[in-house]
Amino acid sequence: MGQEERDKLEWLKRAKDKVISQRKAAERMGVSDRWVRKLLQRMKRQGDGAVGVRSLLIVSNHVTLYDVPILLYGLGRRTRRRVAVAMAGEMLLNWRHARGQGNWILNLLSPGAYYLVTALFNVFPLPQSGDFRASFEHAARAMDCGFHVLVFPEGRRTTNGQMQAFQRGSGLLWKELRCDALPVYLDGLWELKTAHAKWFRSDKISTHVGRVITFKPQTDPAAATALLEKRVRSLREKC
Repeated sequence: MGQEERDKLEWLKRAKDKVISQRKAAERMGVSDRWVRKLLQRMKRQGDGAVGVRSLLIVSNHVTLYDVPILLYGLGRRTRRRVAVAMAGEMLLNWRHARGQGNWILNLLSPGAYYLVTALFNVFPLPQSGDFRASFEHAARAMDCGFHVLVFPEGRRTTNGQMQAFQRGSGLLWKELRCDALPVYLDGLWELKTAHAKWFRSDKISTHVGRVITFKPQTDPAAATALLEKRVRSLREKC
């Protein structure tokens, strides 16, 4: 256990013994009150080892419809089994209500796509604009249950192979979750997409995982969004 985990454990023990409030412990640890309550529950079951378990906000570039399964595969078995995926709320709503797909045949098929995706990948909607609260609460509950949360902050797939600017919702979500973040870059998919390859070849695709970014409570949402984008772009530059 590293020094950071030992410090968190000390604050949790003080909260458990009611030396300090759970809110004060959350402030000292840089996490939410809800996460402190969850850790205290874990400590009852698992002891001090519960502190070493942490959920992450995973952020990645967005290239194709197949990014989620490819990225999850690249993260490894232990991680991919505990990931909740945020997808464009507007797209999921259109799929569910059989609309906006271009023609009646695709509209007819889209509810099947909705139920398949939500069943296979533990998906929840993240709107690109408007009220984020319901989606943020879902993400927080997922983390309370030990899940990582995966988002594509660009909000849409690339149209030219270049990364788009990250949407402000990613920084807002990071501030709300008050967790560490993991930047990821998917490489090779755009080249296969533009070559109209019939199948993705594993030797042409790579998943680049960066260093964990420590959450700092004082960071405002705009700066948080910019930092996430900078870290993902830096992975692209190393490809």
